[in-house]
Amino acid sequence: MQPLPEADQIWRTFQADFERMLCNTLEKYHSYPGFALLLGSILQYRNVKHQSIFPPGMVALLYLVRQQGEGHILDDMGLSGIYASNSPVIGAEAFFTYFIDLLRNTARSGTHTFDEQRCATAAKECLELWLCSHRNFSMEAKESACRDKELLRNKPWAWKTRLGVHRGMQITMHNLTAQRRKLLKLGRKVTHQFPSSLSPSEHNDYRFLAYQWGLDILPLLLEESAISLELADVLRSRTFAMMAQKSRRKMKLAKAAITTYLSRVGSVLGSP
Repeated sequence: MQPLPEADQIWRTFQADFERMLCNTLEKYHSYPGFALLLGSILQYRNVKHQSIFPPGMVALLYLVRQQGEGHILDDMGLSGIYASNSPVIGAEAFFTYFIDLLRNTARSGTHTFDEQRCATAAKECLELWLCSHRNFSMEAKESACRDKELLRNKPWAWKTRLGVHRGMQITMHNLTAQRRKLLKLGRKVTHQFPSSLSPSEHNDYRFLAYQWGLDILPLLLEESAISLELADVLRSRTFAMMAQKSRRKMKLAKAAITTYLSRVGSVLGSP
């Protein structure tokens, strides 16, 4: 049974209007800090190995974007509607697939195609705004240092006991085990709903998941990035925030990707 010509024309008109709306959004936020990173996350979400359809780290990133007062970007892109329901799997994957195809197709997205230059911008923002943002992702280390100083000042005996080798190992193993269990539960919850608000403890968990997501996608972004001296300077000068120490394996892979990219830059430009 062939579709009616009128129905086909209506569908083509609707698709053209929808793509025009998305392109207007891409134009509006093209130079907005972090927008290239957001697009890069969408493009790479299928390349990150995870058991669920949507990696919890990506959902956590979208949550932090809204918490930072930039939810209007998600609204304009249609992402808030997808994650507002309790069943984001329905229709969400098709939307992302459609959006990815649009960004990859020069004929459809025009100057807003997510090319190698745009990928380099996303990698740079991933480092500056996320992985190397000591202000946003090292707060726990600062708070821990303050607590240590306060404990040393008020209860020196407790401070010495706390630094005991065996006791320290027990506390560390206990915290790691509890954190793994909490993140497993959180990961299952994140894949099924987009939260509007969280408790301070849950907020910190989302920060950790989002940071892990940044470590996951950085190697993918660098692999597709064009040669950029600006990106190379950031890679050489910046250091990972303290939160990276909680994901040593991912940090090691990210550093290997950085070394590979800098080697590529050196081979092209003839400099070390």
